[in-house]
Amino acid sequence: MTTTERSGSQSVDVKLGGALVEYAPAGQTGSKHAINISDSTTVQQVLDQLGVPAEQPLMIILNDAMVARPDYQSTLLSDGDALALMPPIKAG
Repeated sequence: MTTTERSGSQSVDVKLGGALVEYAPAGQTGSKHAINISDSTTVQQVLDQLGVPAEQPLMIILNDAMVARPDYQSTLLSDGDALALMPPIKAG
């Protein structure tokens, strides 16, 4: 796991699934990253920080619970949260 910015601050563990690894923090590779956050960071702010476009189809899971797209702006993150960004599941 890699860490962005400086250590000692609050962070969330972000897992990028499938093709979403292209949104890894700048200069980093792989699917697992620790992202530094402030007290009032939302899911949407992390998506913005990673450069995930608003039209990108994805599922977001926060600590084993799905976050609906309308809730991205209002869902606050806490130190140590686990945030997974996954491509949508397709059945066929």
